[in-house]
This record gives sequence, structure tokens and C-alpha cells, in this order.
Amino acid sequence: MVDKTQNWSSNWKSSTNPSKQRKYRENAPLHVKDKLISANMDKELREELDTRNITIRTGDRAKVMRGDHKGREGIINRIDRDKGVVFIEGIQNERQDGSKSQLPIRPSNIQLTALNVDELTRIQKYDVDDVESIKVDEEELEVLEEDEESEMMQRMQEQSDTEQDDEDEEEEVQESEEKEEPEEQEVEYEEVVSQNIGEVKEELNNLEEPDYEAALEAEKAGKDRKTLVEYLENKKED
Repeated sequence: MVDKTQNWSSNWKSSTNPSKQRKYRENAPLHVKDKLISANMDKELREELDTRNITIRTGDRAKVMRGDHKGREGIINRIDRDKGVVFIEGIQNERQDGSKSQLPIRPSNIQLTALNVDELTRIQKYDVDDVESIKVDEEELEVLEEDEESEMMQRMQEQSDTEQDDEDEEEEVQESEEKEEPEEQEVEYEEVVSQNIGEVKEELNNLEEPDYEAALEAEKAGKDRKTLVEYLENKKED
């Protein structure tokens, strides 16, 4: 696996070239990407925190400012730091087969309207006077927790179904192999040695595990041919 951080340098400052900007973001290590996942805030939050941008966290409420879903608002329930996108509860894409998936959104296309301040250290450096005015309602966070729990249970169920399908498939393959496996037939050496010597040797050679001793006994009890007896005795000793 290629280590992309080898192509990244902390000494790089800035460039007007969009491709270089994208390369910097793509190759950055995760602790840097954490800081890059930030968004601007609405007027109320800016005034309270006295800053324009803040790093995004799950549980923040965001409003979509650009694109087909412009104007829609919801709780951020997942952040993909590696790809640099966020997912907002309720904003989904519908596939051609009718199924739905959450829509990845660039942080530059959203505006934060309320913050998840379960950990007050997040806003400690901003000297916020009225925390209640900037935080997400507890009811909204409870819905998020329920959704996360439901999603986790769904993933566990899907994993369980996959494992069960694998077990069922393995059993089917095993049953199929057992059915296809031919039953071993008991060799009647009396019939084998009843043929001429050349045919006896050929048939014994075609057997996977010929019992030369049984064939020798059958030959002695029957025709007792010296040439064949010597051949079978030699084979038995080998």
C-alpha cells in the first residue's frame, strides 16, 4: 500500500494552483486532515465565538448552502476525514434500484448553525458567555444516538446474514461434493483372475489400491498359473 504522506510536506504554504491544493489535502496525514474538516458558522455563532470557522464534529447542526439540497438543515452524523466530506442526517441520494444512501457533502458547502458541546474543552479557548445559545438541542443529539445505534445494529445484522450465507454456501458445496463422490465398489478378485494373464495385469494396474494378496489367494484357489502366481507374489512384496 502506497504511503501518500511521503508526498506531503509540512513546509508547503500555499498555491493558487487548484491541483496543488487538492494534492496537499489528499496526501496530508490524518491529524492535519482533522483540522482541514472545518466550516464557517452563521452570524450568531460567529458573534458568540468571535471567529468565522471551526472544526466540524459529529453532532453539529449544519445547513446546506450550495447544490441541489440548498437550504436543508440537519445533524452531521458522520465525517469521512480521509475523503474530506461530511454526511448530514436526512440528506440522501436515491439510486436507480430505489435504495437510498447518504449524500457526501464538502465542508465548504455547509454552514454550522449549532455546535455539539458535550465536551466544553472544544470551545474553552473562545470564552463563550452563553453556551446554551450555541449548542445543539439534546433532543436532536438523542435522535442522532438512536440513529447511530440503529445503524450499528443494521451493520451487525448484515454481517451476521453474510456469515450465515457463507456457512449455507459452504454446506451446499460440501453436500454437492459428497453427492458427486462415487461410492467405492468392492473388487471381486475371483472374477479378475478368471481372465487371461495379460487382462489380469491390466485390470490390477487400473485399480487405485489393488490387493495383490487377495488376488494371489484367488488365483491359487482357481487356475493356479505359475506365471501369474510369481507376478502377484512379486507385486505383493513390492
